[in-house]
Amino acid sequence: MFNFSVPDICDEIDDIQIGDLFLNSYGGISKFYGEVHTVKCEHSNSAVKEFVQENGKDKVLLIEHFGIEPCSMVGDQIAQTAFDNQWNGIITNGFIRDVEVICDIKFGIYAKNLYPKKTDKTKGIGQKDVQIQLGSVQINPGNWLYIDENGWIISKKKLEL
Repeated sequence: MFNFSVPDICDEIDDIQIGDLFLNSYGGISKFYGEVHTVKCEHSNSAVKEFVQENGKDKVLLIEHFGIEPCSMVGDQIAQTAFDNQWNGIITNGFIRDVEVICDIKFGIYAKNLYPKKTDKTKGIGQKDVQIQLGSVQINPGNWLYIDENGWIISKKKLEL
């Protein structure tokens, strides 16, 4: 589906940021790329739910969870909605759940790990399309993300591969 390799990109292109947050793949695909949209949230994934309702063609959603208490930012319903609305993938520095369902969706999801607790369902919590930080990498909406089993990179523009 996607014809690139993150190591090859790193070898050939200098103007990129290499992700130093180590993530696990849980979706039905492990290689994807797209234009970045961001969500920054604490203990509520309402902004994530809003975003995945939108058309996600050629887009990737990056979630910065900054809460102290662990909770799952993505479950099977959010993953299925994102897939149905053509998002290429979701990445979070937090947790996901419902992995037994998510692994069968032909959709990319990377997360730090699994955690079964849901988030607070308060609506309107979270910031959309703001600068976020995953590991030491500062990411802006409109950047481009490329990810595979080897790691991930951020580019300021779409790469011609």
